[in-house]
Amino acid sequence: MLFRSRKFRRGTLFVLDIISLLCSFLIAWYVRFHDIHTWFSLTQYHDLFLMLLCTLFLMYAMIFLFHDGHNKPIMQQGAVVRFFNVLVNQILMLAMIALFLYLIQQGYNVSRYVIGYMFVINLVLDYIVRSVYSYWLINVAGAGDNATNVMLITVYSEVEKILSDLQKPSELLANISCITLLDRDMVGQEIQGIPVVGNAQNYKNTHRQNVYDEVFIRIPYDYPIELKKMILTLENMGVVVNLNIEIFNIDSHVKHVRRFGNFQVVSFAETEPDPAGLLVKRIMDICGGIVGIILCGIAALIVGPIIKITSPGPVFFSQTRIGINGRRFQMYKFRSMYADAEKRKKELMEKNEMSGLMFKMDNDPRITPIGRFIRKTSIDELPQFWNVLKGDMSIIGTRPPTEDEYEQYKSYHMRRLSIKPGITGMWQVSGRSDIQDFEEVVKLDLQYIDNWSIILDIKILFMTVWTVVFGKGAK
Repeated sequence: MLFRSRKFRRGTLFVLDIISLLCSFLIAWYVRFHDIHTWFSLTQYHDLFLMLLCTLFLMYAMIFLFHDGHNKPIMQQGAVVRFFNVLVNQILMLAMIALFLYLIQQGYNVSRYVIGYMFVINLVLDYIVRSVYSYWLINVAGAGDNATNVMLITVYSEVEKILSDLQKPSELLANISCITLLDRDMVGQEIQGIPVVGNAQNYKNTHRQNVYDEVFIRIPYDYPIELKKMILTLENMGVVVNLNIEIFNIDSHVKHVRRFGNFQVVSFAETEPDPAGLLVKRIMDICGGIVGIILCGIAALIVGPIIKITSPGPVFFSQTRIGINGRRFQMYKFRSMYADAEKRKKELMEKNEMSGLMFKMDNDPRITPIGRFIRKTSIDELPQFWNVLKGDMSIIGTRPPTEDEYEQYKSYHMRRLSIKPGITGMWQVSGRSDIQDFEEVVKLDLQYIDNWSIILDIKILFMTVWTVVFGKGAK
């Protein structure tokens, strides 16, 4: 039953990876120097192997802390996914070797052939070890007498579907050994070859004649039963009780049990950002915000007087925008329009070139001469780095809507606001002057939210620089 624990399986996999790495290193050493034991006398190789072990430990620690529950168990990984995971591990270790040798200035004392051979050998060997381990988990640890025996408690209308679902590849490593039906007395009969041993009245006595380690309860959310009494009765018998109520199976991307104050709850969410990634993103925002504010100050010295001279009004423009989950904040820009721009917007709505809840028109008469230049070069956006430093915005995110746009949002539009708005984002670097439909903007924003990663942010940042330098889509 130890292998039912995901952390125990990963711990075992960690040990197997270490063994594979050691074997690969020794084989690589033998291929290069035709002996095994001489490497023990070379200090730099001791340090190198210790560094590789630390790298493995760091990778697994990151998985335990930040990705537990998100990655597929090894038994559910196909051949391609398993090979890709091994390849990523090898590339990371190769990068760590290069960095380590550079830092200790011992690169000239370490054989490149040994490193190269070890990379190739461990790529093949670790893949084979993981494949064998996966096969063993499914066909040995999760089968026969080694499997955890489970009694299924459900209703007749659900039993066929449940048994079918439990036969699909998963990390269950358990065997449904018997069934209790709550709404029908079929004791003594079989369903798909599994004996029915109990009903709503005698379920507490089934343990006397049947062997099971755990119970899996699956009932409709409105089924009339004293569920608390049943769970406590079975728990007091010393078996593990697993409860699944129909409503738990809502097709939500992320759901998990957690504490909410003094209550245990099931949380449902469309996405669940990586905490480590969010921390890195905030650090990037602070560093980028500081650089942006410096550039904003320099720009203010140059374009500020021109804005004042060419049109009456303030240098900076502020407007209430909607941020993460409906929070209102003041967003700042260099003023690129005449002071009465907001009043004139109603008059120009019929010329709106955007379908949906955004306003855009070519040759907007409200834009000042200097405004066209600072918009074209995106200089007008620089004051928003103050919003980034304050935490209202991020450098990369979704476009923050105005209050009147927000009031017209449909329910699915709201998910655009599940992250901090950004100075730039997916739709801005996707040819924003060519997009004429707000729904297309929403589609791009949701694509960003669903696939968010630090790598994607860096990619969008570089694409933004390219767009600003060449003026593509900026109007």
